[in-house]
Amino acid sequence: MKKLFLLTALFVAAAFPSCSKHDGVETPDWPEPQPLAIAFAEGNSLQFDTDETKTVHYTITGGSDKTVVTAELQTADDAYAVETTPISATEGTITITAKAPETENCIIVTVSDGSQSVTAEIAIALKASFDGKTIVVETPGTLWSLLADYDRTTITELTVIGNLNDADIATLEWLPNLAVLDMEHVNLEELGASAFKSKKSLTSVKLPLTMKTIGAYAFDGCSNLTSITIPDSVTTIGSHTFSGCSSLTSVTIPDGVTTIGSWAFQYCSSLTSVTIPDSVTSIGSGAFYNCTSLTSVTTPDSVTSIGSYTFEDCSGLTSVTIGNSVTTIGSHTFSGCSSLTSVTIPDGVTSIGRGAFSSCSGLTSITIPDGVTLIGDYAFSSCSGLTSITIPDGVTSIGSGAFSSCSGLTSVTIPDSVTSIGDSAFFNCRNLTSITIPDGVTLIGDYAFFKCRNLTSIYCKAIVPPSTGNYTFNSVNATATLYVPTGCKAAYAAAAGWKDFKTIKETQF
Repeated sequence: MKKLFLLTALFVAAAFPSCSKHDGVETPDWPEPQPLAIAFAEGNSLQFDTDETKTVHYTITGGSDKTVVTAELQTADDAYAVETTPISATEGTITITAKAPETENCIIVTVSDGSQSVTAEIAIALKASFDGKTIVVETPGTLWSLLADYDRTTITELTVIGNLNDADIATLEWLPNLAVLDMEHVNLEELGASAFKSKKSLTSVKLPLTMKTIGAYAFDGCSNLTSITIPDSVTTIGSHTFSGCSSLTSVTIPDGVTTIGSWAFQYCSSLTSVTIPDSVTSIGSGAFYNCTSLTSVTTPDSVTSIGSYTFEDCSGLTSVTIGNSVTTIGSHTFSGCSSLTSVTIPDGVTSIGRGAFSSCSGLTSITIPDGVTLIGDYAFSSCSGLTSITIPDGVTSIGSGAFSSCSGLTSVTIPDSVTSIGDSAFFNCRNLTSITIPDGVTLIGDYAFFKCRNLTSIYCKAIVPPSTGNYTFNSVNATATLYVPTGCKAAYAAAAGWKDFKTIKETQF
């Protein structure tokens, strides 16, 4: 443990010299009562900053017109200058200047009227330095007063030990130049909401070993924070806790944490790695949103849900391992992860939310497990590197825009379980050459295959032509061949949305 400085040394007085031995000075043994005396209005001990001057006012009792006052250093020292100025026979001043003191000293003051004399002492010392030192807080709420003797605006490093409350945290937040803060040995279980919000001077923080909860917005906007030590005692990281900590490069979430709050690390643009322990069961919405330097993430098997927007716009993310206990991938969870090349979705997942992988332009392959029953709107939109996709048998509906603008997509397998294809589902899939629509489909939405310019073959197994929306096959129907069940050509040639195909052929499915 770091060497501690006692409160008395830091904030009450420096280590003053003993002034009881006055070499070469004798105090006569006058009969009682002693008639001559001197007193100092500012007391008998003084502390100085470098180049500081202080004036001591004295009063004399029992003197006469012949009374003389002299003052000299007990130990010769050029670092101090002393000057005595009498005002009258009963009062005067002693001016003391500390030029560059390195040690403490004593001023011996002698009062004499020719027939008798008496001496007194003034102990002098340099104020204790406070650069990077430790302070002990015994009583919560007293930190501000303990710092009273120091220039609070100059403190850059501080180790705090003892008992703090919200008022003490407010004091720490106020210190304008505080950069390095060590609170490991502070007794504090919860860091309140917005405790150090937008404190841009902070660069390094060690949190108390007793801490359990880091409140919402606690370090939000601390853009120069590069290092944070989170103790094992912490179980909850609140929402927006480290949001906007753009200089934070790495963080280790301790084993005791069960919840990572929403938007907890959003906009931590320098964060390159994060360790999520097995204790975590939920990752809140947007927890790592726009962490553009994050390259890989592993969510442990303990996590059952990944919230919406959790890793959205993590453009540097190349590898993701999703824990086997996850059942839901929320909306926009990996949206905008343009460097992500492959993802394995665990078998337990049943739904993929709206826009979950949208704009993952580097994604070339993805395996959707058989347990998935819902593919949300725009789930894979603008995944321009995706070349093929197999939709599992449990899916009944393909959401609107689910694969829109997947310009590299050449092959799609739609299972027999699907009954509807949403608006713009395959909009602008310009490299798609062939599509098979199952016989259970009853509805194909607006713009579903609009701008699929290279679509040359459409196989529709439905005996009754499915309902279509506006511009479902616009720019396709003039050149593609529509294949329909034997005996159904007339029905398709008369149906809205289908009759515009120039070439309709019957085939045996």
